[in-house]
Amino acid sequence: MRALPDALQKELKLGPQEAVQASATANGLKEGDVVVAVSGHAFKSFGEYSQLIREASAGASVKLTVIRDGKKSDLGVKFLPKSADDGDTYTTVYDHVVSNGHRIRTFVTKPKTPGKHPVLFWIQGINASTVEARLDSGNYITSVLKPFADDGWVTVRVEKPGVGDSEGGPALLVGFDEEVDIYRQALKDLAKYDFVDRDQVVVFGHSMGGCHAPIIASEHKVKAIISYGTVSDSWLEWQVKSARIQGPLGGQSRADIDREVRKTIGVYHYLYNEKRSIEWIKQNHPELQPVIDQTSTDGVMLGNRSIKYMQEVNDRNFCDYWAKTGEARVLALFGEADWISLREDQTQVAEVVNGVHPGYATFKVVPQSNHIFQKALDFKDDFPKFGKPGAVFNPAIVQVMKDWIKGLSG
Repeated sequence: MRALPDALQKELKLGPQEAVQASATANGLKEGDVVVAVSGHAFKSFGEYSQLIREASAGASVKLTVIRDGKKSDLGVKFLPKSADDGDTYTTVYDHVVSNGHRIRTFVTKPKTPGKHPVLFWIQGINASTVEARLDSGNYITSVLKPFADDGWVTVRVEKPGVGDSEGGPALLVGFDEEVDIYRQALKDLAKYDFVDRDQVVVFGHSMGGCHAPIIASEHKVKAIISYGTVSDSWLEWQVKSARIQGPLGGQSRADIDREVRKTIGVYHYLYNEKRSIEWIKQNHPELQPVIDQTSTDGVMLGNRSIKYMQEVNDRNFCDYWAKTGEARVLALFGEADWISLREDQTQVAEVVNGVHPGYATFKVVPQSNHIFQKALDFKDDFPKFGKPGAVFNPAIVQVMKDWIKGLSG
C-alpha cells in the first residue's frame, strides 16, 4: 500500500491519510485500488488503518471497501503471511523482547559466516509504522541496512508497540517513555546471541530515533552512535523553528507565518508546559481555535502520535543525554536537502559530545539527501516531491557511514 497522490486526494475529496492505494495487483486487489475502509470501519490516519489491519491473522479474510474506476465496492481479501527474509549472506531471526509486559517483535539478521560480527542497531523515526520488510525491498530503511548485512554485519530492527506482531498499543496511544524501553530491552538482549560482537555495536537513530539513541546509550555501553536529522533542542522549539522553514517552501508569506507562529507558541505552551488538554485550550482560549484544529482534533498529533507522546518528548533534555554517552563515538548527520530537521540541532549534538569528550563527535552533511535518504538538490527541489512516487534512494548516506566507521578502527 502507498499514500494517495495529491491529485487523487482532491478528486476523491479525501484527507491525506483517509485512504491508501494498492501499489501492485495481487490477492484480489488491482494496482491503483483506493482502500477507504477495513471491515466497514473508515480511518482518519495511517495509524488507524494499521490498527484495523493488524487485528487479522495470516489466513484470515477481511472486507475492504475500495474505490476502483470511480466506483465504490466491497472486496474480500485473504491475508497472506510474509515470506521469511533470508538473503545470500544472511538469515533473519524473528525474535522478541518483553517491554512493559508486552512481547515486542525484533528482526535480527544473522550473517552466514561463522564467528562474532559487528552490529548496526536501527532506531526508526516518529512514525508508528512497521519496520518489517525484506532487506531487498528497497525502502529507505532497508536500503541502508542491506549493504551492512551484505558486508557481514548483524542488523537489528525493533517493531513498535501495537505495530505488526508486537503486543501493546494501540500504537497511536503509546507514549515516548514507553517506546524508549523497547530499544533499551532490545539492546540488552543482544548479549544472548553468540554471533554478536557486543563491543562493536553501532546505534543508528533516524529522526526521532536520534532522540531515543542517546538515552539508551547513556545506560548501556555501545561503540558508536550515528544520528540523522534528529532533534536536540526541546520539541516545542523544533515545532516553532520548523514552521519558519517549511512555511515559505509551501508558499506562505513571512508575515502570515509570524502571525501563525505566535498563536502556535501559545497552543504548545499550554499543551507541553502546562499539560493542558485540547478541550481546555478551546474553552479558555477561543482565539487559538484555528491553530488547535491544525494541531489535533482527536488527541493525535502529526497523524500518528498522541499528545502524551509529544509531551513526553518535550520533557526530555536531549543535550543532557548526549553528554552522558560515555566512550561512544558520535556521528551527527544532516541531509543537505532535509527541510524537516534543523541543521543546528545536528551541529549541537556534536558540540555537546565534544564539550565532554573532545574529538569524540563529528558533524557531517550528506550531500543531496532529504529526510529519508532520497536524492534531492536542496530544500526547494525536495519539498514539492517529498513522499511522491519516483523518489530515488541516495547511497551517499551508506558511504558516509561506512567511511566514518572505518576511521574508528583505523
